[in-house]
Amino acid sequence: MTDSLNLSEDCQNRDVLNIDCFGANPNLVDNSPAIQDTINYCVANNHSKVVITGKKQYTLSSPIVIKSNVQLEIDPTVTLIIKGNFRVFELQKDASISGGTIEIVDNSFNSSVIFLSGAEQIEIHNHTTISNINIINRTTTYQGIAIHLYCEKAWDFISFFKASSLQITNFHTAIYLKTEKLLNINTPCWINANSFHSIFIDGCQYGIEIVGNGELPYEISGNIFTGIQVQCRSQTKKVIRCSGAYNIFEGVIWDTYRMDAPPLVIEFSSTSHHNYLFSNQLATSILDRGQYNRCTSPHEESLQVYPPLALGTAHLVGNQDDILVNANVRYAVRQLSGKAPYGGNINNCFNLLDEQSVNYLDVPSSQPVVIELDFSNQPIKMLNCMGIYFGWNESPSRILIEYQQSLNGPWTVAKNVPFNAGNTVISEARADMLYKIKLTLSGYTQEHKRFRINRIFARSSLQHGSSWLSTTGGTLYGDLELQKGKVVTMVSPNGTKWKVSINDQGQIITSKL
Repeated sequence: MTDSLNLSEDCQNRDVLNIDCFGANPNLVDNSPAIQDTINYCVANNHSKVVITGKKQYTLSSPIVIKSNVQLEIDPTVTLIIKGNFRVFELQKDASISGGTIEIVDNSFNSSVIFLSGAEQIEIHNHTTISNINIINRTTTYQGIAIHLYCEKAWDFISFFKASSLQITNFHTAIYLKTEKLLNINTPCWINANSFHSIFIDGCQYGIEIVGNGELPYEISGNIFTGIQVQCRSQTKKVIRCSGAYNIFEGVIWDTYRMDAPPLVIEFSSTSHHNYLFSNQLATSILDRGQYNRCTSPHEESLQVYPPLALGTAHLVGNQDDILVNANVRYAVRQLSGKAPYGGNINNCFNLLDEQSVNYLDVPSSQPVVIELDFSNQPIKMLNCMGIYFGWNESPSRILIEYQQSLNGPWTVAKNVPFNAGNTVISEARADMLYKIKLTLSGYTQEHKRFRINRIFARSSLQHGSSWLSTTGGTLYGDLELQKGKVVTMVSPNGTKWKVSINDQGQIITSKL
């Protein structure tokens, strides 16, 4: 113990043990032994709390075991610097760790930051917890596991463990649950009924990975992940991979367009079943090889379909009136000039999903982005209004909207905003026949120098929108999928109604109503 810390007010209270009183010092190359000595003293003398306080950085170069009934509490102002490749903290049953920041700075690190072994046989009524920790890999290797639960042999199990309020950045895997394959049903292992809440995952190659089975003898089931926020980066490969059963995932996945790999961000294996996923992802982003897994999204919930609102009124409630839905597949949409997008593409502006946008960075007024929509082959009748909405605080400062009312005719200015400060621009442009729209955008309104186009929309007084199917007929752009038990009813020329359905062999069946 150094003289500067050998003071009664620092070390006299043995109910709460400060690691500095056991030789820890920010100048040491390895403070792990001092922390372990504090924990061991705590256990030997029937105390329960170890604290790391102050605005300091401590280097750890060897593993630490947080023993049963010991709480390790770290001030938010404390940073633990990890140098080397080793399992940083292992928690025994009824141990806990909270607070502070853990930073990996060694390129060789490829281990686990916080590890729980099923050999501890953690079950209901335990106090094993992790909370309020920032876990960051500062290297560019994207290796290691932040939170690791592992069952290796018979009668290993982890249940009712709790993790909350964690921020995990740039690891190979943020949260990894694994049970080794066992064959004897009479000697099983399992990771069941654990809770993960308010977890923020940024830039990890894999977010949540569950490797096991849906039932004994090596079961992973009933684990709950709520309030999950995942930021995708170029190195992100999958956000969720699951081989278990009855697990619940609820959260939001951001910016999948940044991924280098194809954005199949969620995968359920062939051994998975009865898992529940609620996210902002479409079915096209989910690979489900399992059985009875339920995946829902705000974009794909069953909603009642209503006809457009009163003609002549510039409403876009429910997107049902938008005549530019899927414009990229119905018309000629292209960028004529200006910088290429740094993220996304122009087609994303017509698919109703805000997070699938087109993004530009630092566009000068001398070289604006110019986007053209050409309807010459199918002119739009009675244009009523048109507009653009941008990402929050991601708008260009200069906006010019023009349109043509005849083939190769002059351009008419619909809206000219040289000093834009808003996130949405709507123009009450009127055209009997609309042949082209041209958007000229440049500048930025915030210091980050970027603007993001979420949606380009328009409305006609005569043409229906294209995000719904009119009962009077028309073209549906996209797939029409009916739930099990629902059928299509068709009317023959003589007025007879027929029910049309399909069997498991793909055969169409008709029956008279």
